[in-house]
Amino acid sequence: MENKKKRIMLIVPMLDQGGLERVCATTAQLLKKEYCVSLVVFNTTGMIYDVSGVDMIDLKLGAVDGKIKKAVNVLRRVKRVKQLKKQFNIQLSYSFGPTANLVNVLSKQKDFTWAGIRGYGALKNKVAMKFVCRLADRVISCTRIMEQQISKQFQPKRSATVYNPCDIEQIRELSNQQTPEAFDAFFAQRGKLIVSMGREHDVKGFWHLIKVVFLIRKHLPETRLMIIGAGEYSAYKALARQLGMEDAVLFTGVQSNPFALLKKADVYALTSESEGFPNALIEAMTVGIPCVSANCLTGPAEILHEQYEQCMDDSRTFHADYGILTGIFLGEKNMDAHQFTDEERCFAAELEALLKDEQQYQKYCQAALERAEAFGMERYLCRIRGLIETDLADETIGR
Repeated sequence: MENKKKRIMLIVPMLDQGGLERVCATTAQLLKKEYCVSLVVFNTTGMIYDVSGVDMIDLKLGAVDGKIKKAVNVLRRVKRVKQLKKQFNIQLSYSFGPTANLVNVLSKQKDFTWAGIRGYGALKNKVAMKFVCRLADRVISCTRIMEQQISKQFQPKRSATVYNPCDIEQIRELSNQQTPEAFDAFFAQRGKLIVSMGREHDVKGFWHLIKVVFLIRKHLPETRLMIIGAGEYSAYKALARQLGMEDAVLFTGVQSNPFALLKKADVYALTSESEGFPNALIEAMTVGIPCVSANCLTGPAEILHEQYEQCMDDSRTFHADYGILTGIFLGEKNMDAHQFTDEERCFAAELEALLKDEQQYQKYCQAALERAEAFGMERYLCRIRGLIETDLADETIGR
């Protein structure tokens, strides 16, 4: 019976922390029940995601420095993946992220190739995008806005949007667990708690968020901020210290269970310059936290409003169906504790108003819980399964 199952290959650079890595690991776990799944990883160093029960192959070809070495590394990966596709008689291969997509399309055998675009940053490399879209049999985007833009700019053979999956039941279960004792003193403080999640990277715009909380504290002086994610955050800690709110900002670092921390918060804030599909926004909504988000590309508008096309003006504020969207943040990174932008003031005003207005707050708490259901595991699996069956059926007919 086993050999009658369709043979799927998933390709990802690593399985350490990150959105596309999590989606790949989840996809492997969901598909293994119905398909023969082979998971190819360029390098398993730092792997944190559970892929137990999945046939995983570590190429041991991690990232290298230097243009020549990088080019050689790509060729070695392509050669090895091509061998594996032939060895396992792979029928469909699905890659996650730019480097994996390149290897996938260059190693094509008889397989139907899917190139997964998980972040908006990939579209900036137009040469690579044109190449991948020309060779891939289907391009999978994580938002409809991204799919529309890719279709317009790069004309892939086929395209589709597949929203990232969220294990609602597990997240809610984990959110009820104890938080680390090291944070007890912080949580014991009075006042509203704003939270955000993400690694230490400029694209997340965390300096905006620290300044926003400073502005809110002028009227709600006990307001605090928690940032969950990897990084030293030394420059951000210095900014908080300069603003006189060092004790009001908690940097938790990477947490095996961030959901228990999330549930301690009153509101989730997203200040990113860009996103692929902000999983953390969905995860916060899953535990009933209302959200205020910059209307960046891509994801927040689609998540927070049914008719997301109505929210295309990224300079305006929208009190959307499931949360609040504000104008995008403009300008370069600015760690000056004495300078505040109009966008930061606007974001602060919306957050403050939400924290003060109990009726609106409760409305968005309930809306968050309802919206999270649209991104559950079963919906994701149905979408992926439908595309697999359609493409492999068409491939068979084509032959």
